[in-house]
Amino acid sequence: MELGYRAAVTHWIGVLAFALLFVTGTPQARGEDVVRVAVGVDPVYTPWWVAQEKGFYQKHGIKAEITQFSGGPALADATMAGDTDISSSGTATWMPRIARGSMVVLGTMATSTKAYGMAALSRIKTLEDLRGRKVGTVGGSSTDYLWHLVAKKLDAPDSTLELVSIQPPELIPSLDRGDVDAFFCWEPWPARAVEISGKDKVHIQATSGDVGYLLNFIVAANKKFVEAKPEATVQVLAALRDAIEFQNSNPAEAVRIGAESNKLKPELSSFVLGLYKFSLGQSPDMEAAARTEEAWLRGKERLKGDPIDWSKTIDLQYLNRAMTMK
Repeated sequence: MELGYRAAVTHWIGVLAFALLFVTGTPQARGEDVVRVAVGVDPVYTPWWVAQEKGFYQKHGIKAEITQFSGGPALADATMAGDTDISSSGTATWMPRIARGSMVVLGTMATSTKAYGMAALSRIKTLEDLRGRKVGTVGGSSTDYLWHLVAKKLDAPDSTLELVSIQPPELIPSLDRGDVDAFFCWEPWPARAVEISGKDKVHIQATSGDVGYLLNFIVAANKKFVEAKPEATVQVLAALRDAIEFQNSNPAEAVRIGAESNKLKPELSSFVLGLYKFSLGQSPDMEAAARTEEAWLRGKERLKGDPIDWSKTIDLQYLNRAMTMK
């Protein structure tokens, strides 16, 4: 009987050991790192959604919690505060948060000369017609800098334009009512303004490239998150790389995901995605462009303290490791 008991115990120990080996060998049991991703209501964030729907986060041992915000400043503030871990937006949006030393720039995920559009009332025929007019801007974002470039085109001081800070969802009704004569914003808001108000009332007066702006859509993360979870940082970048590669190879599927995640018509999602060149890496002129924007912000006294040390702020070690992962 004792031999039978020992045999039974030995059998069940073997079974439990095998089960434990099986469980700990699965990604779920290893404990997937939770990464809180902040995105905006804009198809440019489609790769983050592609990574979720197509399983790229799971492939790299990541569980992503995606939170959608109304615009760049809101998601950047959430990431700076540590309410989210990682996100992407234009360099001017990140600048005040970077200046506080709480952010790490991990790379560039997209570039565009047409990502921003200026929606204007029909009475605005040329940039000259904007002199002395009220214009809409998303305060604290890249749109402030774009209006500076408009003033520069006019060879006039920034005060030539009366900037009104408006959140993205309110830009269209403000323009439609005539509270402002134009607004500069990332797509799809300008295109939607034309769609909603009608081509006879509103038109696209210019794009960001027309006033000399190349958008570098950069990936940035909370510094504390990167320091605490360097492996998760690499893994989420690897998932984003896979998502961008999938998106570039499957444009129709990317359009669908972009439309559904942002509650847009497929044709509008397609239009916005077509404005960007998606590639995870490091845009060669990103640092130079960021320094130019930083100088403008300091001239406006929107940045204080020591100049940003971009050699420390841009840390490509995580990107480099992610690009070699299978």
